[in-house]
Amino acid sequence: MNVVSTDERPGPVRTCLGCGKKQPKRLLHRLVLDERRQPVKDTAQTAPGRGAYLCGPGCLKAAVKKKAFQRAFKQSIELVVNDLEEALRT
Repeated sequence: MNVVSTDERPGPVRTCLGCGKKQPKRLLHRLVLDERRQPVKDTAQTAPGRGAYLCGPGCLKAAVKKKAFQRAFKQSIELVVNDLEEALRT
């Protein structure tokens, strides 16, 4: 029987809204909606509610073009792209 140590397990896998690439959750930026219904970066990846994931600022434009945020959060969203792009760079 093959026993896999915990260090070798990839953990949860999520899909980037922009490029559609599947990666381990820890490598992606998690976004959640704030009280103004704007996506904000959840650095600790522990905020309550539905989350959406991006590889980085490069995938943000593709996600906006595909209207992926509206589908991921299941509601209409008016994005402030500049704020979100800056948060993803840090």
